Amino acid sequence: MKKILPIKIDIRSKILDSRLWLILLIVFLASGIYYLKSVFAQESLTITAIPPRLELSALPGATLQETVKFRNDSPTEMRVQVITADFIVNDDQGTPIAVSEEVSGRWSLAKWITASPKNLVLPSGQTSTIDLVIAIPDDALPGGHYAMVTYEPIPEAGLEAGSGSEIRPKVGSLIYLNVVGDVVEAANLKSFSVADKFANYGPIKLSAVIENLGDVHFAPKGTVAVLNIFNDPIAEITLPDYNIFPFASRVYDFEVAGKWRLGRYKADLTATAGTSLVPIHGLIYFWIIPVKEIGLIALALIALIALIIVSRRKKHHQPDELTPESPTLTPPNVSS
Repeated sequence: MKKILPIKIDIRSKILDSRLWLILLIVFLASGIYYLKSVFAQESLTITAIPPRLELSALPGATLQETVKFRNDSPTEMRVQVITADFIVNDDQGTPIAVSEEVSGRWSLAKWITASPKNLVLPSGQTSTIDLVIAIPDDALPGGHYAMVTYEPIPEAGLEAGSGSEIRPKVGSLIYLNVVGDVVEAANLKSFSVADKFANYGPIKLSAVIENLGDVHFAPKGTVAVLNIFNDPIAEITLPDYNIFPFASRVYDFEVAGKWRLGRYKADLTATAGTSLVPIHGLIYFWIIPVKEIGLIALALIALIALIIVSRRKKHHQPDELTPESPTLTPPNVSS
């Protein structure tokens, strides 16, 4: 018979191991919290541009003096450099992209702008003013010229450009300058469409793309009227105030509210663009038919009609029953 030896458990060793794991867990959590705090502190470096957009108009040869501001919304002091660059818009969402003078071409403006100061230190929560001098050449081409004045935090000493510890928010004011003269204003409705020409329910989504083929930016003004088959208006949507830059397009998305509708509808886009009120017009048709509900109603009507027909047929073929008042005939007695 085998002898079973008792198992000894070192309780003190187990307690020490538990304490060691607890200490390691605390150290891990503390380091993680410190890392998150540092990341959030860096991500909270924010700047607000005032105003975000500045629209100007002047003759060739004129000199303009303007001011823009920026506010340090970060919790710490910030060293900032002021950068002036041309920008273009090459998508249909109106996103400005800083470019060089060679890329911006005849729309260039940055080379005419002198900003002062170029570098400054701004305490947390404070606002600083930047003076702009815009010297327009005598031979400046009429039409739109575009630049952005951005405020970019200067990285701290010891941080290399592009390092993971460097978070440098860049915001600024967009400058739109229209040089007065003979300009071309032209607009084109590239597309006007509905997401579903045969929909079961609302809401209905519409989309328009307007293109600027002129020399200066404009913001089209107008509406999209939606009418039913009787030409009664069911909705009127105002075009958002979007600037469209020369030789760029902008997408407009609309939504016709309401779920339960029936019939054919039309959407009529009517707008104008620029100071010369260039007309923009588009017309589309669409249907809203709740097929499922109409099918259920049709089945219910068919079932009701079938039930009525069956009921009438049964009543028509049912034999007449003798009533107590009906006379009865008795055969005559026949005697032999």
